[in-house]
Amino acid sequence: MRKIKLIITVAIVVLGITSCSEDFLDVSPENVISEDNLDLEQLVVSAYSTLDYRFNTGEFRDNWPFDHAPSNWCFSDIRSGDAYKGGGGVGDNPGGGMHALEIHQVFASSENVYNLWRAGYFAIARVNSAIIALNNNPDFANKDLRIAELKVLRAHFYFELMKNFGSFVYIDEKTPVADVPKLENSFDTGFLWGKIESDLNDAIDVLPNTQPELGRVNKLVAYAFLAKAKLFQGQWADVITNADKVIAGPYRLVDDLEKLYSTPGYGNPENVFAIQYSINDGSEFGNLDFGNLLNSPDSPSDDINHPYLNGDDFDKPSQNIVNAFKVDGSGLPLLDTYNAADLSPTDITTPVDPRLDHAIGRPGITWKQWAGMPMQNNWSRDIATYGVYVRKKNQIDPNSDLRASGGFPWAKGALDWPIIKISDVMLWKAEASIELNDTETGMTIINEIRNRAKNSPYVYDFNNPSMNAANYSIELYPTTGVSKAYATKALRMERRLELNNEGHHFYDLVRWGIAANWINNYMLTESGKRSYYSGASFTAGRDEYLPIPQIEIDATGGVYKQRAGY
Repeated sequence: MRKIKLIITVAIVVLGITSCSEDFLDVSPENVISEDNLDLEQLVVSAYSTLDYRFNTGEFRDNWPFDHAPSNWCFSDIRSGDAYKGGGGVGDNPGGGMHALEIHQVFASSENVYNLWRAGYFAIARVNSAIIALNNNPDFANKDLRIAELKVLRAHFYFELMKNFGSFVYIDEKTPVADVPKLENSFDTGFLWGKIESDLNDAIDVLPNTQPELGRVNKLVAYAFLAKAKLFQGQWADVITNADKVIAGPYRLVDDLEKLYSTPGYGNPENVFAIQYSINDGSEFGNLDFGNLLNSPDSPSDDINHPYLNGDDFDKPSQNIVNAFKVDGSGLPLLDTYNAADLSPTDITTPVDPRLDHAIGRPGITWKQWAGMPMQNNWSRDIATYGVYVRKKNQIDPNSDLRASGGFPWAKGALDWPIIKISDVMLWKAEASIELNDTETGMTIINEIRNRAKNSPYVYDFNNPSMNAANYSIELYPTTGVSKAYATKALRMERRLELNNEGHHFYDLVRWGIAANWINNYMLTESGKRSYYSGASFTAGRDEYLPIPQIEIDATGGVYKQRAGY
């Protein structure tokens, strides 16, 4: 299938753009779509392009989403125990407040928080404007199909606002621009979920099961988002109903985890919906994953033997997530005791899940297919503060011909970012089944995920490629006679092992109702290794969600209301 280009090489500001504060309306456009040059298909593509949170407004933060990436690494990974902030120490703060996110001392004046809110509403404005233009052109052949696609995109953006803020201001194509500053942000979760689900159900009635261009929304993508919406609301039977439709589709677990995390295009059969990235598309660097630009490893003196020449070393995997990959003598996770002792960075004898070295860089371990050297300690910028583990997952193979360049922008290229993978959908069904006391189905699905990891090629020893790089062991759980309590622990661990550092764990902790206890215990334990956690705390009822940006409250004259506790 052809890959839809999700970025247009000229900057586009669409007709009828709406937003939630006056400063958005004052942006000076570089190129304006008017009635004379309107191309409806390009208008829809411009809405897709907002998935990567890049907007050519002339403001740095709108074109370089370092501090508010759509992968949510700074709103989930570093807030949940999957990762440390990383970079050049606690004072190295893209957006000004990233360290505050990590230790849960976020203020309503946070630039990081405002930029995330801003990106969401820029995207929604572009979606709404495209729907308006399509409705104004009833003879356009693909009108209903494209509107259905746009409604799924809008549901996605509101979903992101919902899980990050727990509240949003609902604006659609019918909302007059003059009314936008007068609308209140609702804390009525039933109303807000209803709006998201309404868009998805409308889209399902129209969309086909497949689309000719890879990257376009189809019916199964809409079902996947609907299943996820039901998951967040704990409506378990509906989760299974919708997840089953996706699982029955063409998506599958691919065979090679290393290629899934490294090779552009290889993950297409597994990605239900992904942000599409490209090179050589006419733009300055290519349509690249700039939100994750900071997360490639460092390179002292731009060593030519280093796979990427340089990097900023943010989103560093935590000792806790590394420990989670330890297994017992039966090849099963240490569900209750994994964090009792730390796995040493150079330990290759303790049995570990093979997914560890696909996802996380450890000193001395082979880095993807790079022959120059194995991973080194000096790939980390600040070992004393953050340790030596580096992000390996979803970094492009340095040998790939779809890499952007041999220098800046470092580990970027045409490697797509997964928003929903079939493994995620399968684990939703497993969780719902367990919640409905069908532990056998739940454990069987978990074993499917584990079996893929068991049979996938393991990371090989750098000096002796015929041997494994470490003592890898992974086996399957029993599927019968399993208690609901045990199955729940297994499910939650499997989600973390399979989806670590993909922007999910924090939101899982919140929807499971265990965020405060889990994160406070995590920070207390980690404070012995990472002193900046000393005295940090997570406040239940407040820190599950980000504050409403104060600048937005001020812009509406107090129409918007702040979350309790901020």
